[in-house]
Amino acid sequence: MSSDSSDSEKRLLAYKVIVVGDGAVGKTSLIRRYCVADYGSNYKQTIGLDFYSKEVLLPGKQDVKMEIWDIGGQQIGGTMIDNYIMGAHAIFFVYDVTNRDSFKNIEDWHSCVRDSLAKHAREAAEEGAAAVEPLIVLVGNKADLPNRQVSDADHMKMAEMHRMESCVVSACSGERVNALFTQLAATLSGVRLPEDALNLEERVVANLQLLPEDCVGPGVSGPGGGRECGKKKKGKCAVM
Repeated sequence: MSSDSSDSEKRLLAYKVIVVGDGAVGKTSLIRRYCVADYGSNYKQTIGLDFYSKEVLLPGKQDVKMEIWDIGGQQIGGTMIDNYIMGAHAIFFVYDVTNRDSFKNIEDWHSCVRDSLAKHAREAAEEGAAAVEPLIVLVGNKADLPNRQVSDADHMKMAEMHRMESCVVSACSGERVNALFTQLAATLSGVRLPEDALNLEERVVANLQLLPEDCVGPGVSGPGGGRECGKKKKGKCAVM
């Protein structure tokens, strides 16, 4: 069989990624930073659901489509959450590292999602099928800001308690955003990334300059919800 034929047989892999968390923690900004390399400075509450997608090429010429569902913060405990969660390959629990309450509320989000997953597992078992067990990731956002209220130790404690993978990012600066989604795509696809692949992405992000209109105000929310990015901090994601 020719290499051309072999390459053509590699089908596009598609993965459903659910992003949940309180309102104003930066879920939409995180997704838009990854999908369209944009950080919206004007905050607009997501009502219900928004949908984004992006195709990425992994090593070995494997194409992957990330189908990302942005769930509005008011959906916790709602009747539609079961439908949103169904068939998810990964679920991001996002909180704002400068907002302690948004971190505490991850417990409620986790309980809500686990109830939905258990329901789908029971329904699948009744039909003689196996339910998809999604990869769970705890994501701390707004890592560029100095007034952090959630420590690394608290972040890791919650991640370990609920057996979550973890990452701390900045949707504003772009720090570790591509690395988070790229590692997720590779993990779900069973593709091994070169050791320097994610480090290279971080070096690229570090060399990017934000446009003046991207962030508003000295590290606080502006009139439209935008803010100025603080100094980026070193760190890494642990999506295995």
